[in-house]
Amino acid sequence: MYTRTQATGSTIYTRLTRLRTACRVARELFGKPLSKLTRDEWEELSIHLYTMYRTRDAIVSAIHPLRLVLKQLGYDKEEIKELFPYPSSVKAKSQHEDLPPYVPGEVLDRVVFSIYEDVYRALFCLMRITGARIEEITLLKRRNIISDDDGIYVRFDVTKNGLRREIPLNWPGFERHLKVFLAWYYGQHQDRDNDDAWLFPRTTDLSKPVPRNFAYLALKRAARKMAKRDREVRKYLSYIHPHQFRHTRAYELVFANWNVRWIMYYMGWKKIDMVLRYTRAFELRQVYKMMINGKQDNNGNNVKICPRCHALVPVNAMFCPYCGLRLVDYDIEEVIRKTKNKEKLLRLAMLLVEKAGAESFKELLVSR
Repeated sequence: MYTRTQATGSTIYTRLTRLRTACRVARELFGKPLSKLTRDEWEELSIHLYTMYRTRDAIVSAIHPLRLVLKQLGYDKEEIKELFPYPSSVKAKSQHEDLPPYVPGEVLDRVVFSIYEDVYRALFCLMRITGARIEEITLLKRRNIISDDDGIYVRFDVTKNGLRREIPLNWPGFERHLKVFLAWYYGQHQDRDNDDAWLFPRTTDLSKPVPRNFAYLALKRAARKMAKRDREVRKYLSYIHPHQFRHTRAYELVFANWNVRWIMYYMGWKKIDMVLRYTRAFELRQVYKMMINGKQDNNGNNVKICPRCHALVPVNAMFCPYCGLRLVDYDIEEVIRKTKNKEKLLRLAMLLVEKAGAESFKELLVSR
């Protein structure tokens, strides 16, 4: 039908190949051909195909024959546009799913526990607990796991910004992750008697750590396999990657109303701007409310946190006694806006100097 209704050309072969792929995906997901799919199954197939293809040409060649199939099956134009919009409205379709810019923790957990290889399953369980960067995890050695009377800790010596930190592993809600990791650490590690050995070594060469791209491929392979039978994983498939563990952990700490200084130490950040960057779905006024509205310290006194120096000050204080910041009607959004305006003016000034020349610019300043 498709070859009869379409003009011959170089794109026919590509579109037929995409159509065969859609038929294969439909049989893998639902066990039936395209002509037997229901309205809800067409919606799931649409979500899956839009996560498979990225470029505009690939999306057009994939959905064009499917739109004709829907037309032959009796769907009207509005339903076809809703199911398979062209790239000009792909952004609207992605927003239709109301996806936040982070993956919920339970979705990541299902993908992690479905990983077949023991080393990668233990690696991502440790990432899920600590929210550390993939580089920090792969460069850990067995001596970085510390066990004492207080619990089990991981010490990060090699970090991106040089800040060393120790993170406890026995958090409530992560018992299964810790069990998987400890099973690898004590029982399945190939070089368990050597404290200087890599915590996650390469399987073919124990003297080298596991490459980051190997871990990435293991996670994506497990996510794609899980997406075939799990609707939630399929919805977030394009967002699942190793660094997403760090974003999700940052969200969990913010939603748990952690002190901002504790979050910065836990995640290994030097500036509070990183908290705002990693929780970009969080409105700035909500972060402001978390920092300003006040909490109780260990003695039961009402306190609040200074946004500039992160010191605990009395809840009725109008100025920070440590840095002098005015705490009444303080607006983080206004500060960020002014900072961005200064940076923009600086870039414009540098561009003017480059175009007019430093000497001409100097003469202009002296004359004024």
